[in-house]
Amino acid sequence: MNAPLCFSHASLLKGGSEGRSWDEISPSSVEAMDPDAVAKAFVEHYYRTFDSNRAALGGLYQDASMLSFEGDKVQGAAAIVAKLTSLPFQQCAHAITTVDCQPSGPAGGMLVFVSGSIQVGGESHVLKFSQMFQLMPTPQGSFYVLNDIFRLNYA
Repeated sequence: MNAPLCFSHASLLKGGSEGRSWDEISPSSVEAMDPDAVAKAFVEHYYRTFDSNRAALGGLYQDASMLSFEGDKVQGAAAIVAKLTSLPFQQCAHAITTVDCQPSGPAGGMLVFVSGSIQVGGESHVLKFSQMFQLMPTPQGSFYVLNDIFRLNYA
């Protein structure tokens, strides 16, 4: 099992999240966190890492994590990283349009729904996408991605 690269949420107490990055967040109680700030920090970290070094995303997942990418399902951090690094493009840039989040379940999880566009290196057009993450807390006070569903949006 990979050690979570996840973020924790102490500095995301209501009113205290401005200017914080995912990596700067420290442990605190789930009850005191600002879910919108956690979601925003996670999304910024995830897509910055995806666009610059997809292999580094492995620390956000664990063995129980599952990714559905355009209907192709894989489970476990190693399989997820293998899937993401085998995508048929080397460079890309995400532009996020919306981030919605909700608390999820009694264990302190969180659903994060993202919409935006992605431009793949060498292509002139952008593709619209939607992605949903279920973040789950760890005993150490951080989060990992339990479920991740990605779909391109064709219009």
